[in-house]
Amino acid sequence: MIAVIDEAPDAVTLRLRLSEATGFLPGQYYNVRLEAPGRPRPVQRAYSVGSSPVPDPSLIDLGIREVPGGLLSPLLVNLRAGERLPVRGPYGRFTWDGRDGGPVLLVGAGSGMVPLMSMVRHAAQRGRSDPVVLVCSAITYSHAFYRDELAALAARHPWLRVVHCITRDPAEPRAHYHRRVDTTVLAESLEGDHPRAAYLCGPPAMVESVAAALVGLGVAPEAIEKEKYD
Repeated sequence: MIAVIDEAPDAVTLRLRLSEATGFLPGQYYNVRLEAPGRPRPVQRAYSVGSSPVPDPSLIDLGIREVPGGLLSPLLVNLRAGERLPVRGPYGRFTWDGRDGGPVLLVGAGSGMVPLMSMVRHAAQRGRSDPVVLVCSAITYSHAFYRDELAALAARHPWLRVVHCITRDPAEPRAHYHRRVDTTVLAESLEGDHPRAAYLCGPPAMVESVAAALVGLGVAPEAIEKEKYD
């Protein structure tokens, strides 16, 4: 492991150098398998990659949010640079590499931002210019994954628009909305344009409610891709 990067009060990025790089697609994940206290056999969990496969697919950033009472995440957030971590992958069909064009809508809550960040970073690395609206939901601004990098990317790339929904801090000045993602948030963020594709990632209830809202706004169900994080 090369580095441990603080992302939020309850989350880190583990930056790993793979011994064998087979390549991955933006949005995919790797499995981590470790011994866990009180468990007779190793425990396996899936963690999405937040980095871009370009320019170096051997370097991956795994986004880890600590789940209270979880079996692996409390161990992973306390790892230190230099430790070895067994991973296997990549896996997953929740991917977007930009070849189908845009506009594209990305909606993420909490650690659901991780695969979406891989997609945004990849688009920036490839020099793509298809319009992307990224709606980020977090309980506070400090809990919003990649907030500073996203602000910098949006300032450099006019094709990217970042919208923050902060749910538990009504005084937060950097929030565009002080509530959960709903039909109004989506309609105003899209500014009347229907996305060619929408990628939703986060808690199941959020993913399903956003999907229903998009269908209500006229987005075709087959244009909506979902990844649910329990």
